Amino acid sequence: MSTHAAAFTMATQLQFDIYFEFAVLAILVFDYCITFGTEVTWTWNRPWTFVRVLLSLARYLPFIVVPMFIYNSLSSISVADCRPLVEAISWLINIAIMAAECLLLIRTWVLCGRKQTVLVGLIVTALGCFAVAVIMNVIAIRAIKYENHPQSLSSCFEAFRPSSYVWSFLSLAIFELAILLLTVPQIFRYDRRSRIFVAMRNDIVYILFIFGMSVVNTSIVKGVYSGPVIILQVVIHSVLASRLLFSLRQIMQQQNTPCGESIAQSSVDVEMLPIVTVKSQGGNVSSSTESLKGLRESTS
Repeated sequence: MSTHAAAFTMATQLQFDIYFEFAVLAILVFDYCITFGTEVTWTWNRPWTFVRVLLSLARYLPFIVVPMFIYNSLSSISVADCRPLVEAISWLINIAIMAAECLLLIRTWVLCGRKQTVLVGLIVTALGCFAVAVIMNVIAIRAIKYENHPQSLSSCFEAFRPSSYVWSFLSLAIFELAILLLTVPQIFRYDRRSRIFVAMRNDIVYILFIFGMSVVNTSIVKGVYSGPVIILQVVIHSVLASRLLFSLRQIMQQQNTPCGESIAQSSVDVEMLPIVTVKSQGGNVSSSTESLKGLRESTS
């Protein structure tokens, strides 16, 4: 391939990356606009808890990360300033993704009956996977070499792109697979007509999508790191984790008390309201409130 053809191919790739980054930003903004009212209803009037902090990090950090990516692609900053900017973006990405994954962890633990063994296992798995992801990410960032773009399209061009990012995606995929394997069996405990069944079915679809994205990214990166792939992963985590929590709170609100009042507005203890139908071992339908109580506590 001639020098001019190689330069044209590189310029085309950079232009595609910029378009892709703007498309990801559009997805993020559009989803935020259509879910803003839901966020106000189910989040703003609640006290600040650990779950709300995780939700805020997962939902709002992408609004910082994506514009920083676009700035990095369009700006004319010096080569010496590239590394600090990329490192800052990388740490924000790690925090946003881990916050979303922790929301999945908490939800899975609750759906598994809030068992201590499940919680310990999930925490150990999460710490191991997150540690690998962060370490491999740091190694990759330090190995990147920057130079001015040959066609002066960007002064922060990656002349060498390491393959360490593969392990970051792979570690996330392993954790998400563990979440998926724990969640799937739980859905068969509930009656198909119950709202808890619908919530868990949506949960499985979300986790499948997130897990599939991590697997695809593991195959795509393969030593050719692409920024748009990373921000797409962040946005997917943000959108799905937020929607999952909003859906749970809406389902709990729709579960009415015997007096016609919603649980969120009722002063009656949740333990006294048998409103969730669960399949028993004999095939009969019985009433249970344990899972609903756990879901309510986890999202408060």
